[in-house]
Amino acid sequence: MTETSDKKKEQLKEAAKPYHDINTPFSIDENGAIAEYVINDPETMPKLALGATILIRDIRKEDIDSDQHDEFWYSGRIIGLKAVSPFNPERTSMLYREDEMTDPTIPLEKVNGPHTHQPMVIKVALTQEWSLTKNENGHDSSAVQRPPSGHSLLFFPELRTSESKRAPSLERILGVRDNGLELGKIGFGNRPYGWKDKEFITYRWDINNLDNKHMFIVGESGSGKTVFLKNLAYEIRKCKTTEGEANRVLLTDVQGDITQLLFWNWVKHVPIDGWHPEISNQQYQDARQVFGTFRLIVPMTKDEQAKTEIQRVINLASKAQGVEVETISLRFQDLRSPRDVEYLFRTSSDQVAPLLEELSEGLEANNEPASISRLQTAISRLLSRNTGNQIIIPTTGVSYYRSTFQAAQRVLSDMLEYFDMDTNALQEKQNPLDAFKHDGTSILYLDHLNQDERFMWEMQLVNWLYRNKKDMENTYIFLDEAHQIIPKEKETGSSITKGVLYRLRSNFEKLAREGRKFRLNLILSTQNPQDIHPIVQEQCPTRVVMKINVKNAGHAGLETGLAYIANSFNHGQFWIQSPFNGTPDWVRVHSIAPPVPHEPMNTYRKKLKENAENA
Repeated sequence: MTETSDKKKEQLKEAAKPYHDINTPFSIDENGAIAEYVINDPETMPKLALGATILIRDIRKEDIDSDQHDEFWYSGRIIGLKAVSPFNPERTSMLYREDEMTDPTIPLEKVNGPHTHQPMVIKVALTQEWSLTKNENGHDSSAVQRPPSGHSLLFFPELRTSESKRAPSLERILGVRDNGLELGKIGFGNRPYGWKDKEFITYRWDINNLDNKHMFIVGESGSGKTVFLKNLAYEIRKCKTTEGEANRVLLTDVQGDITQLLFWNWVKHVPIDGWHPEISNQQYQDARQVFGTFRLIVPMTKDEQAKTEIQRVINLASKAQGVEVETISLRFQDLRSPRDVEYLFRTSSDQVAPLLEELSEGLEANNEPASISRLQTAISRLLSRNTGNQIIIPTTGVSYYRSTFQAAQRVLSDMLEYFDMDTNALQEKQNPLDAFKHDGTSILYLDHLNQDERFMWEMQLVNWLYRNKKDMENTYIFLDEAHQIIPKEKETGSSITKGVLYRLRSNFEKLAREGRKFRLNLILSTQNPQDIHPIVQEQCPTRVVMKINVKNAGHAGLETGLAYIANSFNHGQFWIQSPFNGTPDWVRVHSIAPPVPHEPMNTYRKKLKENAENA
């Protein structure tokens, strides 16, 4: 037997043959190019998995014994797997082929005893057609123009491009970038490809060549989302802009776990066994320098218990090397409109918001800030000067019932729980949120606040970012619990009015559309994609889906077959779709354990308390 025949026979052991007949031919239509292949022994093709990338070699009969023939290649992804009986085939082509190289009796030569294996049908969606060229890349790709023939074979591509290989590699098919943020290792099974030899294919997100860098991340608790976000922040800081400048990072910390990044001396990274590369102490120390100066921004609160809890973090952060701490309060006068916080109004009157809006505009017209105290004074004067049931606002001529003014007084009193806590800041022209104009890494700590307060702070941060977008160039904003600040349509029982919902979506859309012109980029994450408005997916072309239940994965745009896989993901595994990064189809990635502080929250909180007591 010739060497060429030996190679072909060896290839057939890990190849699948076409599974079609006259009634079910391969075709191309408005639904795309779909084909099915069958492999007699699935054990010879260990990389079988939904979503996996496959390669098809289309062999022409007249050229089968020649190495000089034109080669036709197709790449695609597995969208279905089905076991079938070898004794009652659905299609005749399963057992009979014109090509003598796929004689169905070949596998039986080495079988002793009864037939026990069960063939597997592989359904694939073909995405590209390849032709061999002489250019530096080796292959040109195009849309699929014709279906594979009955002489084609399906197998898995080699991982990397090699001069000795005439077929396109997985690296080439997926368009793996040479530069960019290292998000993880590619692999469609429970481990990344090449894990045995530590020869991985790294998925890189080439942010310097992306027009739209907005990202949407979905993952439930325990999925590895926090580690992924920390690694993403680390990689963004490590990557310089095309002008050689450092990117700025602003992270919101809703659960308290992001703040571990401040304490490199006593919070250690968790080593992960298995395929993960080992992290040396030097790498850990070098990573600390990558983040630059940290700025911890802590919102004030009137909750005494919350004050005690956050004071531990503040005290330790103030003593940590390379950390600045800013404690700030929101000012009512910085709101774009009192209507923005209408969801906090504990009143049945729907006229309070427009009344406060008119009074605020009147104060601003007189160059007076619309603080809570000034609004309270204005209302008190109008009530004392008018004894009737209706009171006219002098600046606009609009009248409101006395009861509306009285309700507005109660609302403003309630607003003191959220605004104007820092009396010194009320005398300054500078907005307290200007603390976010920091060239290093900023962390907005929200763990000590209640849900309404978190919502308010993130909403005001979005407004401030839009107004200051020109000063926030090359900044990446990490917003957790994004479903709160860009919620979908109002549901029964919600305290958020349609007007507030509209303003929230409008604020986000303006920031997403116009912010990227100034290289201000949004990284949105949530555990509840079913509660987020569809506009998020429209504005965020890069999507990451980590472990999450099937229904919620569907709300993130993941197709059903891949959603079932996401439901059983291990810690740190995710699907990523990034069309502008060259991966319009979902790619399965195993995230990297970064050289940054990360411990389980129960361990971290215990250490936090111990260190605070010993400080």
